[in-house]
Amino acid sequence: MLTVGEEHRDPMEIIVGGKLYAVTFSPDGECMFSGGDSGVQVWRVKDGKPVATMEAELVRCLAVSNDGRWIAAGTVPGDVHVWDAKTYNQVFVHRVHFNYVNGVDFSPDSTRLVSASSNGTAAIYIATSKQVHMLCHDDWVFAAKYSPQGDRIAIATLHCVRVYDSNDGRLLVEIKVKLTPLLNTALVWFNNHLLVVSDGKIKQFEASTGSAVSEWPVPDTNRYSCIALPKHGEFVAYSAGPTVTLWDTATHTELGLRQHSQRIHPIALSPDSRLLAIGGEDGKITINSLSWVTVRIVSH
Repeated sequence: MLTVGEEHRDPMEIIVGGKLYAVTFSPDGECMFSGGDSGVQVWRVKDGKPVATMEAELVRCLAVSNDGRWIAAGTVPGDVHVWDAKTYNQVFVHRVHFNYVNGVDFSPDSTRLVSASSNGTAAIYIATSKQVHMLCHDDWVFAAKYSPQGDRIAIATLHCVRVYDSNDGRLLVEIKVKLTPLLNTALVWFNNHLLVVSDGKIKQFEASTGSAVSEWPVPDTNRYSCIALPKHGEFVAYSAGPTVTLWDTATHTELGLRQHSQRIHPIALSPDSRLLAIGGEDGKITINSLSWVTVRIVSH
């Protein structure tokens, strides 16, 4: 059950500068990574101070491995970069897509990486070296996300979401749903389910069968709308325009909202679900406390 209380921390502001398309936290929650026109930048969460910058051209998406060892980014020209998260040295860069890389995601065990491109392909790599599989589609590919168990990958194309076996690339199920946003921000795993932003709604599907489970309307869905889900899955954060709204995933009731000074491109939740990072299109990030949302797990 969720309760709403008072917020105890003022938002922290970070000025990145330039277009901003991706934000994510390190697994320990101590650093935040931003990606956009300025490459990949690392920021200290406690005070917003810059830590490092990694050069890459027009970063469109970001991911950090669960073990905290690797940082991955996809770019507008079609490159996939991986850096060492301790030294910030580049481990490899591949140009296999030759078009926008819209999404990157590490497997839960941090050994593999998947990337999604507008040229209709999704590539799977050993996390620090060679390509293992190439999944080809007739449509643009906007998102690619590993399941929490790592046994499946959900791929969002222009007209559907496909779920593949992550080991051999077999297609397991196809869900006829069109994502509204055009980045790796409108598709998340929710246990054995998938949540997607589509047609002005958040829709929930059973990933094994593709059957619809539930849906609820959300305001102002656009190409940059995002959803983010904490590990406990009790609520989902949804952004549209300059607003982030929190929704109870069980009851679909609105829990509250936060406003940003710019149109929002990316959002991210910290690993402990206590902080919400909001990235504006022109490079302003705010880190907001979620102490006003209290999660109480009720045993059954």
